[in-house]
Amino acid sequence: MKKMLCVMLSLVMVLCLMSGCDSLFAAGGETTGAEAGGNEPVKLTDKYTFEDPTDIEFDKRYVIYADENSVMVSSAKDYGMIAVYSITYAKEDAPVCGYEFMICDTAENAKKVIDLYATQGTTLTATEEDPTVLYAKSDGETLEAGIMVYQSYGMIQEATVSAYVEFYATSIGGTIQ
Repeated sequence: MKKMLCVMLSLVMVLCLMSGCDSLFAAGGETTGAEAGGNEPVKLTDKYTFEDPTDIEFDKRYVIYADENSVMVSSAKDYGMIAVYSITYAKEDAPVCGYEFMICDTAENAKKVIDLYATQGTTLTATEEDPTVLYAKSDGETLEAGIMVYQSYGMIQEATVSAYVEFYATSIGGTIQ
């Protein structure tokens, strides 16, 4: 079971090879989420709501949600994982940046997930507002590299964010919101 969990979690994190975790609340920028398309904030838990970063330009935001009925989350139930959100930003169907959020049932289980990812060389960070919400951020270049890998293996037909999002939602058992 642990091997299956590691495989599923590795799939989630393939695009989060992490060039470093940036702040979710960076100031400045040219186009805000509201200006880019009127995106509503994404309420992840009662204590934490994600708002579009203000320091990026994008014309499309994709939100994938997976709950306990998904392959991804159900395989991680021993770690207390209850949901996953993948939020990807694109401009003209090219990747801008992406966030992977994992929600655990307790802060203690969130720490176990952080430790598990650390053994794989990936850094997850708990949000200040809710320690059960973990995240990693990927920049556009990292996302583009991952998308190109998927295309090179024939998993997606074209190296676009929209093709990637469709594939990714299906592979983890999530839904595009």
